[in-house]
Amino acid sequence: MVSCQDVIEVKLNEQDVNLYAVQARITTIEQPEVYIYKALPVDVDEPFTGVSNAIVTISDNATPSHSVEMVESSTQKGLYVVAGDHNYLGIAGREYTLTIQHEGVTLSAKDKLDKVSAIDSIQVYPSARGENRFLGVYIFGVETPGIGNCYQWDVFVNNVSISGGGEMAIAEDAMVDGKYISGLEVFTDYYDTNIPSDRRINENDTLYVRQSSISNFAYNYYTQILNQNGSGFLFGIPPANVKGNISASDGKPVMGLFSASDVSISKTIIVDRTIENQLAK
Repeated sequence: MVSCQDVIEVKLNEQDVNLYAVQARITTIEQPEVYIYKALPVDVDEPFTGVSNAIVTISDNATPSHSVEMVESSTQKGLYVVAGDHNYLGIAGREYTLTIQHEGVTLSAKDKLDKVSAIDSIQVYPSARGENRFLGVYIFGVETPGIGNCYQWDVFVNNVSISGGGEMAIAEDAMVDGKYISGLEVFTDYYDTNIPSDRRINENDTLYVRQSSISNFAYNYYTQILNQNGSGFLFGIPPANVKGNISASDGKPVMGLFSASDVSISKTIIVDRTIENQLAK
């Protein structure tokens, strides 16, 4: 057999090195957190460095406006939290503004906190997408009336999230506005059947689902992430930075997202022997 090798020297653009990146969120049940760090060149394999000494505030559009100035965590560089003697939870219907000032640069972003409907119930039974070999997690409840609602779901097993990455569950309501959602599968426990220990949902586990409202911008942002997760294949999309909603006063790109969410948490169920017995062996 004969083969050849063609070496391609990739020229990396150093123009967008050392950019700000932000991960920030406010919800109706948790104190907000803002993590600020600097992006690294694509050929650098080391942890991100958190940004210290920033002035971070979150405010709403109420009259008068309510705001909070956040403080840097004592345990994680670049993570800004609400001081222990303050309480600042999100309120549905309000728009929130994040402002960050650091070394003469101002970063800012806005997001609307939409109300989310409650989850009536959840069930766990074999997924139709996996020939009854894998458990699926299903939600039931009324979708909030009014076109334009978007959602994100996180599944927690024994109080630990098993959602995220390429398995992130998001949706918008264009086809189901105001209807009763009966059995929407928000997670499938795919695993290598030759490695049973890879299962994430097992008998006697406790399980609940967290349903969050997300803005249309956040929905499109997460869609970009899911699309990029599948890039690199023959029919995949070209690799590209995911566009967030944070802008900088110096005009440079900013990585990341500021999101505001209302949250509904389902009741907790136990994966019992009845559920386990439904799986095809």
